[in-house]
Amino acid sequence: MLLHGRGRTPQEMIAIADQLHIDGMRWVAPAAKSGSWYPHRFMRELDWNEPDLTGAIEQCGAALREASEDGRLGPEKLVLLGFSQGACIATEYALRHPGEVAAIIVFTGCVIGPPDEDREWGKKVTSLDHLHVLITGSDWDEWIPEEITRTTAELFEQLGAEVHLHIYHGRPHIVSEEEIGEARELLRGL
Repeated sequence: MLLHGRGRTPQEMIAIADQLHIDGMRWVAPAAKSGSWYPHRFMRELDWNEPDLTGAIEQCGAALREASEDGRLGPEKLVLLGFSQGACIATEYALRHPGEVAAIIVFTGCVIGPPDEDREWGKKVTSLDHLHVLITGSDWDEWIPEEITRTTAELFEQLGAEVHLHIYHGRPHIVSEEEIGEARELLRGL
């Protein structure tokens, strides 16, 4: 499933998926209402982004059910790929619904909420042992700071996921060809 960024479109995500050059994959690309999955910055308190955040997670779940053909395809066949705000939704979905996807590809995204807020994921999520996670970011991104990208990767590692983190030097808020190559490698390995 492809999750677009704020003010972006599903068509842009489909163009990214086309660049992966992987045969035999079917992509589902839902659209956020009014172009945004939630109204405020990801670092705001969670209630600032409600009820939109919960609605986005529910929309993500409905799209995954569609992608799974109502359960015919198991979690080992499902992947969430998001950019920016869509990547934040992918991390939240994977944490709130462990075991429902094989991998998440987080192009410049992170867990939602204030950086210093302890959401006690260790008490809520028993294990993400079979989850493959690719997280990319930049030391120069104006929307998702490098430190928060690293903290997100550490959280997924602590919960048992297999994590690959790549921080690019000087990359603006985009999805680069190198990141697409890393995603291709992950997907081909599944």
